[in-house]
Amino acid sequence: MKLKNKFLIIFSFVWLPASVFAQLPEEIQWKHLIKTYNSDSSELVLSLNGKPLNGKYKIPLDDNSFALYNIKNGMINGEAFWYTNGEILECKLSYRRGVRNGLKENYDKEGKVWLRQEYKDGKQNGFSEMYSNGKISNKSIYKAGKKDGLSVSFNGDRVATETNYENDLKHGISKTYGPDGKLTLEVDYKDDKRDGWYRVYNDGQLLTETQYVNGLQDGVSNTYVMGNKNMDANYVKGKGHGISHMYKSDGSVLFESYYLNGEKVDKATFLKNQ
Repeated sequence: MKLKNKFLIIFSFVWLPASVFAQLPEEIQWKHLIKTYNSDSSELVLSLNGKPLNGKYKIPLDDNSFALYNIKNGMINGEAFWYTNGEILECKLSYRRGVRNGLKENYDKEGKVWLRQEYKDGKQNGFSEMYSNGKISNKSIYKAGKKDGLSVSFNGDRVATETNYENDLKHGISKTYGPDGKLTLEVDYKDDKRDGWYRVYNDGQLLTETQYVNGLQDGVSNTYVMGNKNMDANYVKGKGHGISHMYKSDGSVLFESYYLNGEKVDKATFLKNQ
């Protein structure tokens, strides 16, 4: 009986490591794999020696980092993990049929999330959030790999900037706020170019406003002091063109200046060319 028990104990110790080792992922070099993409690069198949991979794999990324993948019929599927120096988890992400699909999270050395992104069919699609000191520092919306919607950055608990995007281009009103939360800059964009009003504020009061068309000053430009307009000018396609005024504190005109295609001229010359 004692001999039989000893045999069972010895057998158990012999069997346990073999069982554990059988569960370890096979290590394989990325450079040795054949990568095959479909026509629109939305699907990746990994193969070795003419056969698609199947199973769990550890793939070194460089001398100090590696990835753990579940691969079925040559395609990465489910959760994947990237590790860096000292086997610290750097990133967790999800795959479907060889491309990223679902949530991706990046971690700092303390294991805290500093980046969260959503993917669909291999491209960013949905929210993207960055964190600093446990607080969100930036959030954006993506559609098919491009920013599309409101992008917001934060300074602590306060909003620092708000920018609207369409097809990865600034489109709509963009706002910047000071540390006190007051508006400091407001810009209209169209296809990533200033188009509309460009306004600058100080302590909540309007300082300057300028009209833009297709990235160039075009229209009126006004300057204010203590809420009262003290100067205006006109522009056409980025050049001063028209009459500009300097105003007294009571709103009356102090003097006028005249411009033609960016050049300052006297009143007679200006009127002659009208």
